[in-house]
Amino acid sequence: MSPTRTLRSDWPFRRPAVVLAGGGALGAYEVGVLRVLEAVGFRPAIVAGVSVGAVNAVVWQAHARSTAALESVWRRMGAADVGFRWVTLVLRALGGLVAALGAIELLLTLAGSRELSGAFWFWKRGSARVDLTSTLLDLWMWGAFALAGILAVALSRRVESWLARRRPGPDPLRASRAFGRVLLGLWLLYAVVWVFGLPWPHRFTVSALLVTTVVWLANRPGRSSGWARLVLHGLMAETRGRGLWSGEARRRLVEGLVAAGEPARLVDPEVRLVIGALAIDSGRICHFVAGPRPSDEFARRLERELGEVVTVREPAEVVRAALASSAIPGVFEPERIGGRDFVDPGGFANQPLHVALAADADAAVVVLLSPSGRPSAAPAPGSLFALGSRLLEIANWRDMQAELRDLPAGWSREGDPARVCVVEPDSALPGGVLDFDPEHATSLIRRGEEDAWAALERAGWLEAAVA
Repeated sequence: MSPTRTLRSDWPFRRPAVVLAGGGALGAYEVGVLRVLEAVGFRPAIVAGVSVGAVNAVVWQAHARSTAALESVWRRMGAADVGFRWVTLVLRALGGLVAALGAIELLLTLAGSRELSGAFWFWKRGSARVDLTSTLLDLWMWGAFALAGILAVALSRRVESWLARRRPGPDPLRASRAFGRVLLGLWLLYAVVWVFGLPWPHRFTVSALLVTTVVWLANRPGRSSGWARLVLHGLMAETRGRGLWSGEARRRLVEGLVAAGEPARLVDPEVRLVIGALAIDSGRICHFVAGPRPSDEFARRLERELGEVVTVREPAEVVRAALASSAIPGVFEPERIGGRDFVDPGGFANQPLHVALAADADAAVVVLLSPSGRPSAAPAPGSLFALGSRLLEIANWRDMQAELRDLPAGWSREGDPARVCVVEPDSALPGGVLDFDPEHATSLIRRGEEDAWAALERAGWLEAAVA
């Protein structure tokens, strides 16, 4: 850190903005940048944030633009603190699997037991020979089933080629109804076999009929398919299928940090705080604005960019906006505000520089969480989460390019001083979007600090160093 450096005495800008991008766990980098802005005495008129940038912005503002609280929490925060509770997923998945297996085995035991068959209950008739025959038939059928699986794997490419050449089949609804009638007939046939206690591959038959019935119900139009999907969604942890986890952990974390500061600062009449979130109902980026009342021109400019403006007047509303902005789709359930659902807009508008421009900023510090030159080189993703993180990184990079290439006349990273000061890493940051780890956070804070000093120097914003 360079405690002797400050903003240059002839710094000409009066409405500077801080723009904080989204990036999940990489947001610790922004804390290092904010620490430098605090050190040089930077006082923004506009603070715009998205996703983790929105959370950092809200906490920073609530603590009078001091980073001490942010640093403390980032240096000890783990995945569970923000709501990544993997144990709940494991318990829910295992619980659902055990319940399903238990129900299936109950039915199979009923179907394969001579003591519980219709012949025993109705006529008190049993036969060890029939039991042995049924067991042997089950073995033969399961063996044939395994052989069919091996053939399916071996011939999969030929089947795929045949299906590609095949003409479209009959009307799906009619085909579903016809198949349902066949399925019902097979269940009735098995009921007759079970009642009369005939030698039969009972367990195999019931297993095949159960699986086929579930697949048919899940794919047919109407209420049954909705019911089947609800059952599957019910196996997902906490959020009824709207995300892997709820937002309660994030809510407690952010509310606690804001309460430890001065919540009233979130609606400071001297600083415009703008938080972006994606409205699921309209598909627009909703800009929650606290502080000075936004002008009609501000609203018109954002509406032209498929946005909308919502004025918030209470600190609690600002916190909810930050929670909405950081609700990663599919990972966390959407945040409901005023009867509407909102999620993280990172894949669509991750660098809200255009918001600062619409708010009549005359300069901006833009904090990026990946290099602006090109997406960082990365190996092939090894998991679904890794693929999701990579796609989010690429989407953010594309959005960033659009923002930086469409700067209005007079806005540039060049000049003495430059209007735009871009703070960015020169290479991919350690960890990933979902990798909340105190060790990585400490490294990220340090890199953000180093890069911020270098960026402010390049932009010509600092007073000359004292020899």
